[in-house]
Parts: sequence; C-alpha cells; structure tokens
Amino acid sequence: MVVLYCSNEEILNKLKSYKILKNQGQLSILALVVFLSVSVLLVVFQPEPEANVNKPIPVVVNAVKLQMQSISPIVDYTGRLEPSKKAELKFEISGRLAKKLVQPGEYIKSGKKILILEEYYIYKKLYELAKKNYELQTKEVERMAVLDKKSLLSKSQYDKTIQKQIELESKMYRSRQDFHKTFIKANFSGVINEINVDEGDVVSPNNIVANLIDTSALDLYVEVRRDVIEGLKLDMDIEILSNKIITKGKLISFQTSPNLETYTHLLRIRINDNRLRSGMLAKAKFILPKIEKSFGVPVASVLSDNGKKFVFIINGKKLQKKEINILTRFDEIYVINGNVKSNDLIVTKDVSSLSEGQDILISKQ
Repeated sequence: MVVLYCSNEEILNKLKSYKILKNQGQLSILALVVFLSVSVLLVVFQPEPEANVNKPIPVVVNAVKLQMQSISPIVDYTGRLEPSKKAELKFEISGRLAKKLVQPGEYIKSGKKILILEEYYIYKKLYELAKKNYELQTKEVERMAVLDKKSLLSKSQYDKTIQKQIELESKMYRSRQDFHKTFIKANFSGVINEINVDEGDVVSPNNIVANLIDTSALDLYVEVRRDVIEGLKLDMDIEILSNKIITKGKLISFQTSPNLETYTHLLRIRINDNRLRSGMLAKAKFILPKIEKSFGVPVASVLSDNGKKFVFIINGKKLQKKEINILTRFDEIYVINGNVKSNDLIVTKDVSSLSEGQDILISKQ
C-alpha cells in the first residue's frame, strides 16, 4: 500500500482550480443558449425583402375576340298594369249625400247612378214640372197652328204662343241640367274602385267622391329611348311578360317628342288577358331594327373618359386604348363601331383600373 501525502496548501489549490473549471463550463453553456435563442429570433423576425419597384407586375385580365355581325337588339322595359279606363268622379254642386246606390268592388253598367244628393228629389220635381209645362205649351202651339191655318186666329196671338213655348223649353233644359248635377252616374261600364264619402256627408265640387275603372282591358305604360320608337308602328303586337304569364299587347299610342327632363318617349300598350290584374308589374319586349356590320361588347368592357368611349385592345402582352362609337345598348351589351376590327382581343371587365401600355396576362378562364 502506497500512501500519498499532500500538504494543506496543495489541497486548497486543487479545489480552487476545480471551481474555476466548473464556472467556465457553465458560462460556455449559457453563451451557447443565448446564441441559439438570438439565431431563432433572427430567423423568425427577419425583415421582408424589398420589392423590386423597377419591374411592374402583370395584371391578369379577361378577354374576348371581336366578331363583326348583324345585330337585332332586344330590349325590355318594365311598367305597371293599369285599367284601360279610369274616372275620378265629382259633384258639380255642393250638397249633402243622400244615398250610395253601389258599393266599392261592384260592377256597374254605363249610365247607372252611383251617388245622389238630398237636393236630388227637389230638383227632380222641378224638372218634371218644367217638362210638363213645356209639353202642355207644345200642344197649345199645335192647336193654335190649326186655327191659324183657318184664319181664326190673329198672327200676334200665334206668335206669342210660340214665344211662350220657347221660354218653357229653355226653362226645362236649365231645370234638367240642375237636376243632373244632383247625382253621379257611370260614364262607362266598369267597377267602382273607391267611394270616399258616406251618407250624410257634405260634398263640394272640389271633392273626388268616387273612382270608376274599366278592367276589361289593361294598359301598360313604359318610357323608352329614342332608338326604340324608330322601329315602332301603331297596332303592332308587343310581347308582354307578367307573373310568368306571356301574352301579347297592341301598341295604341306613343309619344313622338321626347320628355324634356328624361329624353324618353311614353308608350301605351293595350292588353286583353283575363289572367292579368291591375297593379301587376309587366315587362314589354321590343325588337329594334337590325344594325349591320357592328360589334357587340359587354358594357363592363367600355371605359368613359372625358365624354368619350374607349376599349382596351390586347397587343402582345401590352394594352392599347382605342376610341369607339356606341350605337345602342340592350341588356348588358353595347353595340359599337369605330377604331376596332374583327379578331381584335379586348378586355371585357374592370377596365377603369387599367392604363395604356400596361403589362397583362390573359386569364385562362
């Protein structure tokens, strides 16, 4: 057995060396952890690369080839169906309503009474008396004429009798006019749509007391552009669509001069179809005159700039701006001509964000 002897001083020096080596190891591990953490953070939060502003990014566009053709545009205009005849009824004199002879919704024939005033009975009696007096005087004139022929009567007596007859006739007509003002009658056969007064109410000539409508036929009013009326003729058939019902109507009138505010022309189409009702929305279809040698393009493909119209032609991978003329429009199609030709490839939408010379890619859809 070998026994090693070390002094106390040597043992202390060895312990100090061991502690130093241990501290250095811990520092090395800590430094490594910090280095790895910083590296991870740099990777995660590294700045994005700067865009290359010198190289424009091509825009993807939709395109279509132009094809010259003869186009017969079809346009639709919508309106509301109305009764072919409507009347707002008023009394010609003031008075108190005595009786309603019909109720709203009832059908009434032309000439039948609808409303009468309390004054009706008085004026009726006065008219009957005036008529009776005139009839009696007429018989007297006939009797006097016989006596005059036999020279049994002086000329002055006969003339006075005729003069009296004229006066009574005039009085009878005035009495009849006054009597007719005490009631309202239907001036055409139809349905009482509304009555605005009740028995006992006071009425005046300014009050609309009832509405009469004729629903045996319906009218459709629509306002159209000038190019639509150029191909129209009175009594021509117009296709009408309402509530999934397809029928025919006849053009009975149209306004030749435009409205000064809207520059449109009012049309009236008469429809006889028991399946339709007043108040329903209806659509009228018009076929416009054929336009020869023109192009039809989507409305979204046309750019408006300073009062002029343009389309973008695709030339290689660049855009070229071409001015055009718009001949007409139907639905979502412009009929155009101008500085374009067949097989030109044009952009079909989102043209407001494009500019001439811009790089593009054509969508495959």
